Amino acid sequence: MKTHICIAATFFLCSTTLFQAQEQDSITSTTEKKIDEVVMVGTRAAPRSSVSTPLPIDNIDASVIQSSGHNSVGQALQYRIPSFNSTSAAVQDATSLLDPFEIRNLGSSRTLILINGKRKNQSSLIFTQNTIGKGETGADLSSIPPIAIKKIEILRDGASAQYGSDAIAGVINVILKDKINFTEINTNLGLYSKGDGFSQNLSVITGSTFKNGGFITFSTNLQNNDYAYRSGKVNAYWEAQTFGADQSVVDAYLTEYPDAQNKNASPKKSSISFLINTSIPLSESTNIYANASFATKKVNSFANHRAPYWVDPANVLNAPAGFTPSFIGDLTDYGGTFGYKTKTASEWIVDLSATFGGNKILYTVGNTFNAALGTSSPINFKPGGFRFNNIVGNLDVSRRFSEHFALAFGSEARREEYEIYAGDPASYFQTGAISFPGSLPENSGTFSRYNIGAYVDAAFDISDATSFNATARFENYSDFGNALIWKISARQNIIGKKLVLRGSVSTGFKAPTLQQVYLSTVQNVFSNGKVVAEGLFNNVGKEAKAIGIPKLDAEKSLNFTLGLGIQPNKNFLITVDGYLINVYDRILLSSRMNDKATILDPLAKIGVNNITSASFFINGVDTRTIGLDIVANYKNIHWLSGKFGLNLAMNMNHSRITKSSDKLNGLNLVAPFNRTEEALATTSRPALKTVLGIDYTIKNWNISLNNTLFGKAIFANSGMPGANLAWNDPIADQQSYLRFDPRITTDIMFSYMINDKNTVNFGVLNVFNILPKWKLLRMPADKTYDEIYNTVTFNGRYPQSSYDAQHFSIFGTQFVLGYSLKF
Repeated sequence: MKTHICIAATFFLCSTTLFQAQEQDSITSTTEKKIDEVVMVGTRAAPRSSVSTPLPIDNIDASVIQSSGHNSVGQALQYRIPSFNSTSAAVQDATSLLDPFEIRNLGSSRTLILINGKRKNQSSLIFTQNTIGKGETGADLSSIPPIAIKKIEILRDGASAQYGSDAIAGVINVILKDKINFTEINTNLGLYSKGDGFSQNLSVITGSTFKNGGFITFSTNLQNNDYAYRSGKVNAYWEAQTFGADQSVVDAYLTEYPDAQNKNASPKKSSISFLINTSIPLSESTNIYANASFATKKVNSFANHRAPYWVDPANVLNAPAGFTPSFIGDLTDYGGTFGYKTKTASEWIVDLSATFGGNKILYTVGNTFNAALGTSSPINFKPGGFRFNNIVGNLDVSRRFSEHFALAFGSEARREEYEIYAGDPASYFQTGAISFPGSLPENSGTFSRYNIGAYVDAAFDISDATSFNATARFENYSDFGNALIWKISARQNIIGKKLVLRGSVSTGFKAPTLQQVYLSTVQNVFSNGKVVAEGLFNNVGKEAKAIGIPKLDAEKSLNFTLGLGIQPNKNFLITVDGYLINVYDRILLSSRMNDKATILDPLAKIGVNNITSASFFINGVDTRTIGLDIVANYKNIHWLSGKFGLNLAMNMNHSRITKSSDKLNGLNLVAPFNRTEEALATTSRPALKTVLGIDYTIKNWNISLNNTLFGKAIFANSGMPGANLAWNDPIADQQSYLRFDPRITTDIMFSYMINDKNTVNFGVLNVFNILPKWKLLRMPADKTYDEIYNTVTFNGRYPQSSYDAQHFSIFGTQFVLGYSLKF
């Protein structure tokens, strides 16, 4: 389906050369372009001849990724798009494989990822530790070679009515490069100011076009990141208190190893990805198209070092100074689309496509042992892994009947499959491998479901100044039932195209993922500094039935947006968009519940008695998110012999829980959703994020200065006073919080075009070495500052980030150098 994003006064420009606004007078009508030139996320109807849609959408040109200095799509967007957040977790293990991302602080599972307008597969990984992204899963953005990207469209509005599940917060549409007749090679190097974290990146893209208008492109990306260590100094007194160890033993150990040999590190990553994109016209009105991608990644990281006063490694590892369990994750992600698109004699555009995709993760843990096996224990284990794949069929039909009316309708059928791989027997026997026990055979297996949906979308251009859009969608899932949703949006020019009013109201839904429905595992985690066994049980097993946990149902949402666009001339632009998002029956991973009467005793009756707590995915709470997006840009400011571009973008966001979900009525669970979970779901992302950019081009030079303000973020780390209280518990004097203060990071990048084939880039990210800074709030009278500080930092091991999370990177200044050859 031919599509194009055309938005009056809504172009997010981080620099003149990075975010290229599409000028209103350059947009041509439907009849003046071929049907395969553009993709759109705002509506499924055929594009209007007028230039604007009533929705806030960011258009990010490919150059923002290539010239940002960041070697991943997620990090490039993190420092350019205020409503987008993606941060690595301090804790490693499986969390090192992917960085959770989100729009408007609503979790990655509520942002739908599209590739050329088609749904991308989810990752098989779901985050289960007390870090940002807990209970979430989403697509792996890092599997797409950045050099293959033409642009990225971010629809900052609920779009479930257009695209189905997962689009409550918005849609990220990655549009691939096409129609190129050159080869480009990019090499990039990076190094942190501490001399570690050396990264190397090589990207290549090549392509050809055909005489009949077709094309084919190939791209690849090879990347390697070495370790970057940021270990803290462990507090000897609280270390001894935490583990009940002899103070003199701890003192002696920490005198020799002040960091307790803990490896708080950015993991070592090696990856390679490939992508092909093609379109072959069969006639002037018909073409077939396809794209396919494959990516593989190996991640090496560490669990916390096991000091000798934690465990006795004698006769197994023969490590008198303790041991550091290692963790390796092998990830494979693949996907592709094949489609047929035609424009009939009666002007109907028919798009028939099939999309497939999958993600597989296998784990290896080493330098550890299973204490229950004694001297016969191996020191390397295969604890299992996960696989997810889907097959999606789409039929989309659209027609513009006149300059005033367009209609679209279509259907989607999808089959999903999720597999949990059992670990080797030694990895799960009794207590399991220290640091990462294997998956039990009874918790493993293959699970599947299907759904089918249908939608209709009508676009009305009442006049050049007024447009209206209405969409409705029906979905049927084999595991939870039906969903009927709708969306209405409108745009009104007030003073020509210089002042535009726009808004929308919609309902949405997010189906429970197969990962949330079927995942069961027992993990070794830290609680108040001690290693304990925590059970995570699915909603369809005996454990859930014993306690009375209901099966998961779909989330539902109600979204409102209202905004203004102001563009007095072609060089100056301001947009202001407010939003309100109510999410009902939100699916979250519950607290680690340990009440004896309601949790542990019922589990013991069915033979589950080797755990200290249990958690479940539940329809836990209703939430409300209120926010405001502001974008201002002034370009083509002449100074000396060059041009300036100034831009400011801001997102203000406030989320809160309004009440517990009605799905939990009748259950007598004690704090199924505590203050730790409340903070992770609502306040763990910056309440204010602002990007201020300056871009200057003179002759062959381009200089970009980018400042990113990360506002305050609130955590209630596990183990802090009051963190285990229910989210709505009124006992305020027992509560303690962790507040990350506002911080500003500055990036500066230089680009010099030697000639039309050779370009060199160099720069500094986080020039002033700004690191997260936090404070403790609401100190209980019976606790000392040091006591809570050492709980938050795991006795000083994670002083910059806290043990659970942080609101931006802890690794400081990074130097980057790049070279591009085009021929």
